[in-house]
Amino acid sequence: MIDLRSDTVSKPTIEMRNIIKNAEVGDDVIGDDFTVKNLENEAAKITGKESALYVPSGTMGNLIALLVHCLIKKVAIVGSESHILWHEGLGATQFGGIHLLPVDNASDGTFLHEQLLNIINDSVGKPGVICLENTHNRCGGSVIDEDYINQVSDFAKSINAAVHMDGARIFNAATALDCNVIDLVKNVDSVSFCFSKGLGAPIGSVLCGSTNFIQQSRSVRRTLGGGMRQAGIIASAASYALKNNIKRLKDDHGNAKLLAGGLSKIKGIYINEKVVQTNIVYFSVKEINGDKFVDELNKQGLLVSQPKGTQEIRAVTHLNISSQDIKESLEIISSVTQKLLKV
Repeated sequence: MIDLRSDTVSKPTIEMRNIIKNAEVGDDVIGDDFTVKNLENEAAKITGKESALYVPSGTMGNLIALLVHCLIKKVAIVGSESHILWHEGLGATQFGGIHLLPVDNASDGTFLHEQLLNIINDSVGKPGVICLENTHNRCGGSVIDEDYINQVSDFAKSINAAVHMDGARIFNAATALDCNVIDLVKNVDSVSFCFSKGLGAPIGSVLCGSTNFIQQSRSVRRTLGGGMRQAGIIASAASYALKNNIKRLKDDHGNAKLLAGGLSKIKGIYINEKVVQTNIVYFSVKEINGDKFVDELNKQGLLVSQPKGTQEIRAVTHLNISSQDIKESLEIISSVTQKLLKV
């Protein structure tokens, strides 16, 4: 089975499993887990922040960030296509009474600046934080560059708001832009990133920011039930991923572009291959039913997802996917498309 549903489906390598087996552990809630401490130090260093906090998921990392940034100002500006708005259970609203104020995302994941200005002027509350996403999942894995991030940061400062970066796939963004992660996040107040997506670890994310911010975040993590005991077992895998799986992300990007190029040649498939920048590929089917299409792919050994509706399909490359898998995927998609077009 070729699984392109998400990069979260990747499985630990033998080397990573050996690291897990031999991990040094302690009780992280009382600060005794050396492996977790080491991972948090590594994450803080690679992002250029003072401190970091290991959390069970990216959703929790983003939730903690919003709860801390919006202690007083109960408004968070988010993109209309953001993961925080669509895929995180509206936790900030449920647990913090925070109003998620959406601003339209352009196709490249940036905000429509004029609308951002208008919303600020019309909002009934002052925003405590502006949230960016990089890479942008629902905008096709698009990347946001340093100049744009700095523009948003300057704007946030002008209205006395913080900037939080949902950087679940921030290393994919840095790889695509051929820059260091530290350059992309140096002017944001906090950043979260996932170990369980492109980096290939089984569990966990990390939230990075100032020492004071992380101190507050650590308290909120425990309130949310996110305190973990012998977490070094999973943190060891995250640390291995951080050391070994960043450089290989370019392979995933190459496979995504190979897939996009092949899809553009298949009748009945609609895709703009030029917008594929990282490891996420969106394409659509119009003349055939999307659910039947996905079901037929599944029967032939290919898994994809439909996060934005029946007719729009997403495929995500990752460390368990080879160029040969992509070629086989294209053969399956071509076969299924031809079959369904004749029905």
